[in-house]
Amino acid sequence: MPGIAGIIKRQPCGGAEQDLSVMLQSMKHETYYVGNRYLNPDMGLYLGWWAHPCSLGERMPLVSHDRQLALIILGDTYPNYRGAISENGKGALNASAQDSFRLYQESPVKFMEGLNGWFCGVVVDLKQRKITLFNDRYGMSRVYFHEEENEFIFSSEAKSLLRVRPYLRAIQPEAFAQSLRSYCVMGNKSLFKDISLLPPASLWQFAGGTGPTKLSYFDFSDWERQPVLKREEFYGKFDETVSRVVPNYMESPSRVALSLTAGLDTRVILASAGASDGPLPCYTFGGLWGETFDIQAARKLAAICNRPHEVIRINERFLNNFLTYAQKSVYVSDGAHDAFGAHDVYFNEIARGIAPVRLTGKFGSEVVRVRRLIPSTDFPHDLLQPWFVPYLNEATSFSQISERIHPLSRVVSEEIPWHEFGRVAIEQSKLALRSPYMDNALVKLMYQAPPELRASRDLQIRYIKQKSTELGDLPTDMGRAGEKGRALAKLTHSLFWALAKSEYIYLYSMPHWLTRVDRKLERLKPERIIVGRQKFEAYRIWIKTHLAEAIRDILLNPKACCIDFFDKASVVKVVERHTAGTHNYLREINKMLTLELTYSSLLRS
Repeated sequence: MPGIAGIIKRQPCGGAEQDLSVMLQSMKHETYYVGNRYLNPDMGLYLGWWAHPCSLGERMPLVSHDRQLALIILGDTYPNYRGAISENGKGALNASAQDSFRLYQESPVKFMEGLNGWFCGVVVDLKQRKITLFNDRYGMSRVYFHEEENEFIFSSEAKSLLRVRPYLRAIQPEAFAQSLRSYCVMGNKSLFKDISLLPPASLWQFAGGTGPTKLSYFDFSDWERQPVLKREEFYGKFDETVSRVVPNYMESPSRVALSLTAGLDTRVILASAGASDGPLPCYTFGGLWGETFDIQAARKLAAICNRPHEVIRINERFLNNFLTYAQKSVYVSDGAHDAFGAHDVYFNEIARGIAPVRLTGKFGSEVVRVRRLIPSTDFPHDLLQPWFVPYLNEATSFSQISERIHPLSRVVSEEIPWHEFGRVAIEQSKLALRSPYMDNALVKLMYQAPPELRASRDLQIRYIKQKSTELGDLPTDMGRAGEKGRALAKLTHSLFWALAKSEYIYLYSMPHWLTRVDRKLERLKPERIIVGRQKFEAYRIWIKTHLAEAIRDILLNPKACCIDFFDKASVVKVVERHTAGTHNYLREINKMLTLELTYSSLLRS
């Protein structure tokens, strides 16, 4: 995944440049990445980075006219520094960029507050002999770090720290217990021993050979104190903000495409784009069986706006190469994304061929509406090693660990960056990912929304219908948005909900007894009748068909390391029963396989 890696030495020490090379090599997942380095042994700084071609990171570092300040920023900022670079020379800055350097010299906090997007970076101040490490206010652009007496090492990817400091190659039991209960590691911790995350809105300064002065440039309480607006006044501001913000995310020297679904979040983007100049191809992800409601609706939505549309489908090539995709899912995300997130690697690899920039409606449901992400679930204790059970029993839930009170602050600065990072990391490793729903202006405005508006879908539906009646009338994947009457709307939604629920049970949560019934009917291929309308991931079925041999080879290997946490006899039982089609252990096998691939790709390499 394009990002940054660095070492800050407090005392002269050899080997730093070699360590930096190893760190960077572990992060180069694609041959088309472009990168550079900034080395200043006198200040003890060894810095390197990777970026997508034609992105902001390709033009780093930016250097002030007096050459006393150097800025390295990775990610996307809106408006961004790309326009600040003159055409007459790589790295030459126009007057606007020089004003930004002056603003930083006057107030680093104000400078950072003016940045908008997902990013991380470093500012080197030669005059004051100060190094400043920073990230975005949501913590979406991760920076892992490990601190010792003589050095501070950091990176956008934990694997680069593991590669150069072998003594960090251990899984923290408390963190793994959290991941089993809540599907993520929380509290700015990582899965690995003594590796932490830079908190959101960090402004950490290193000077005089001392440890970092840990500052923050933004406090969500500033947004929380805004007055709640009346319904009509708020809608007017929402309309203006969305219509102004979305076009910024469509600007790029590289081709931009919209990953379109049947839902409201991407439909708002399509409505705000309207009949704007420039191509905006659209694509939708699909599975092996039939056409999902997402595909059917997205094709119609794209046609209404005269946008080209295509479908990216799971096929035999994906299933035959599942293990390769699963390994990438775990390795690239530093174990934050599951082995059964392999399809995300596959989909975004193909999507890059359509456009290297992916515009998405991610997090619209969490920002504009109210949707929780982090669950608190149980995991079968009999499958675990006895020594690990107490860790699972004591694992803290999100409600216990969250430091935020306001629900929107909890979503944007904790739930989304903790729970969704793994998938985002996979996507960003293949292409540049952009979501206007986490633009500062829009998030700030949503703090002023009347609570009843965020609790409903009215805000997005009204916006869409005012831009295009046709877009507003087309039903969503749950049969909504095109209602003609309350009774009909309720009936339609109930039908779509029932279909979605039946697919969910069949593909994910089927009880053991029903699994045995399904096995007896397998010659009739019931999956072709039951699924394919809402979901396209069918790992429960694939485990006993296409993936059985690969999963047995990995999990039943006598040298498998997952038995450090999972009971060996239980691993055998789970694999044999599921592949035989008599039981459903989808979640358990996913966790076991993810842990084993974490060991093989991150801890033993």
